[in-house]
Order: sequence, then structure tokens, then C-alpha cells
Amino acid sequence: MLSLGVAVLVLGHQLWLWARGWRFNALSPYFLCDLVIFALFGLGPLVVPLPYRSLTEEWLFCLYVWSGLMAYYIGLHLPLHLPRLRLGSLLRFRMGFQGGGRALTFALAGCLVLFAVSIAYQRLQAVGISLTELASVKLVYLHGQLREAAALPIVLVQLLVVWLLVHLYLLLQRHRLGEASGVYILMVFSVAIIASTRIPVITALAVPLAYYHYAVRRINWVLVAAILLGAPVLLTLFHGLRGGGLFTWTVSDRMIAEAQVLHSFYHLWEKYMEGTLPLEYGANYYYYSLLTLIPKSLWQAKPLTSFEARWTENLFGSLVDAAGQSNVHTFTPWGEGLVQFGWLGGALNLLLYGAIMNASIHFFRSRPHACLVYFYHAVISATFIRTSVQGLLFTTALYVVGVLLYERWFMPRELREGKRCGS
Repeated sequence: MLSLGVAVLVLGHQLWLWARGWRFNALSPYFLCDLVIFALFGLGPLVVPLPYRSLTEEWLFCLYVWSGLMAYYIGLHLPLHLPRLRLGSLLRFRMGFQGGGRALTFALAGCLVLFAVSIAYQRLQAVGISLTELASVKLVYLHGQLREAAALPIVLVQLLVVWLLVHLYLLLQRHRLGEASGVYILMVFSVAIIASTRIPVITALAVPLAYYHYAVRRINWVLVAAILLGAPVLLTLFHGLRGGGLFTWTVSDRMIAEAQVLHSFYHLWEKYMEGTLPLEYGANYYYYSLLTLIPKSLWQAKPLTSFEARWTENLFGSLVDAAGQSNVHTFTPWGEGLVQFGWLGGALNLLLYGAIMNASIHFFRSRPHACLVYFYHAVISATFIRTSVQGLLFTTALYVVGVLLYERWFMPRELREGKRCGS
């Protein structure tokens, strides 16, 4: 029942978009988010069935998921009138792209590599190994370290990546291919050495395809084939590499493992039905999210601010499994909302998810120079279907502020004009 209802809602949404004149875009959040929702909630229960205890509970669970999905679509298509965001004379600093383009390229790329190497070094120190011992360490364990201790440097790296994505687009538009190639290589290297999941690495590698798609001509069906066929293979290979064995997983095994994310969410649902789920009454919005801004170094006893980490510890006792490896469960925005206010919280959380996506689409589609950032955001927004609204909100705010700062500090006004990215 769950799979059928999700399939009908997703297909209905895509047909509704088509009827309203939307031109299909394989890299749009409208498509990518629906694809992930269908994979997790449509195909997932068919591959790894949920352990329903009764027909009544199954119906209630299905209604909860369907109502949340409808709330997401409402938020995604609410009429928006966004205020014009201005940063004023922030720091009164400006370095024009035309006047110092090459210097700017080296400065941004150099800072990115410096921050990325420093984060990698911190992680090596956290597990007590040297650079020469890195090859013998299971990377999945290494990447589980310093999730909060290195929060500020990671934010700075993400901000630099946003700037370099805009800068890369402008370099390619001016046919400065040598500089653009150097920026691309340094960006991929930096993302690879600090990435805590496989998605950022694959996204960075796919930037040339995204540029061609947005700036040259649409290659929708090539990208659809890459998403449906190539992405699962790359995910499997990267997961095997992080686990210490490149071919230890098959694609079907990896896809089944990904489908099991629904079981962590269902574990919360079972506790909710039993009346034993301690609700947070919105603390994830007004308390834990604000605590994220406080560095761990200033508050050693700071509680876990990430919803996934906090509830993995609440439900399973530890963020580390029996083998000593990082093992953080994800609960989807449905689970995150359920913990806040019960059934109503799920609908509210998904409405917020859709509204954030709605605002970001309106922001990026009028900025052709930020097309590559829009591509990054579309991929990230689809992956947050597995995790939380909290993560989506912070990432969206960072990307928006990053683009605005680049426009303010580095971009002449005449370069901001051009055709729309499209949604």
C-alpha cells in the first residue's frame, strides 16, 4: 500500500508540473527529490518489507507518510514573494573579476586546499595515525571523526566551494580553460579528502556535465541514464573503497542497504504508536539548531546538535558499532518531524522542507552565474530526503549567503545578467 500511494503521488506531481508548462530538467530538485522519495518510500518497502504488526498500523503508517508527502508538495509550490536580499557594505571589500581574475582564482583555490588539508590533518590526529599509516586505516572510521570539532573549518570549505563554483562558471564562459581546469582539479581534490559521504565526491566529479547541461545545451536523457545507472555503480565502488575493499559490495547489495533507511524511521514510528517516544516539542528548531553555531572548542560538554547523531545515540546507545566504526542512522524528515510534535510535526516538517526548496529554486533560477551552485544544491536537497530539514536549512542558507557574498565582493554588475537557469 505504501509503495502504491507514494508512486501515485510522485507520478501525479510530475504530471502536474508538465501540465503547468514545466520543461523537464534532469538536474532540477523537482525531479531529483521525487526520484529519491520514490526510491526510498516506493521501492524500499518492496525490497526490504517493513515489519508491520497489524493491518491498522500499516494503514496509519501509510497515511502518515502520504500526508507528509502532500505537505511537502504544498510547501514546494506555495506562492512566494521573496524580499530582495542585500548585504549592504559588508566589510566594504571588493575585488573585481575582470581586474584580478587570475589572482582571485589562485587565492580562492589556495584557501580551499589549505582548509581541506588542515581538516584532513585534524582527522588523522583524532585517530592517532600518521600520513604513512593512512592507507591501512578503514576510511569509514576516519571520516566519522571530528564531526563537530571541525564544524567551522568545514563551513569555510563549503563557502569556498560555492565561490569556486561561481568562479568556475565565469572562467568557462570566458573560455579560460587552463585556469578552469586547475580550479576544477583542486576543488575535486579538496572535496575528496574531507568528504564524510560519497555524494559530495560524485557531485564534484559531475560538475563538467552540469556546466554543459546548463550553459551549452540540455542533455536530460544522458543525465537520467547517468543517475539511474552510473550513480548506483559509483556509490557502490566508493562505499567499498571507504570500507577497505573496492569490490566488497555488489550494486544490488548496496541498493538494498540504502533501502533500509526506512527501517530506522519505522523504529521511531513503533515507539510513537506504543506511546514511548519522548517528543522534543520543537527543540530541534529553536535549541539544537542554534547550538550548532557554538564551536565545540568553547563548550566541551555541548550536546549533539545533529538530529541523526542525537537519535542514533538515544535509540542505539552509541554512534559507534561493535566493530568500532562510525554508524549514524538516518530517519528521514518524516522521522525528524514525528519526534518534534508527533503526526502534526511530520506534516509541519515536510511543509518546511518544501518551503525551503521553493525559496532556493526562486533564488537560483534568476542567477545564471550560480547554475553550478544550483546543481550542487539540487543534489544535496535530494540526499537530505534521507536525513533532516535541519541539515537542508543550514546548507541552503550557506549556499545563498555564499552566492550573495561572491556577487558583492567579486562580480561586476554586468556579469550578473543572462538567461535563467530554469527549475
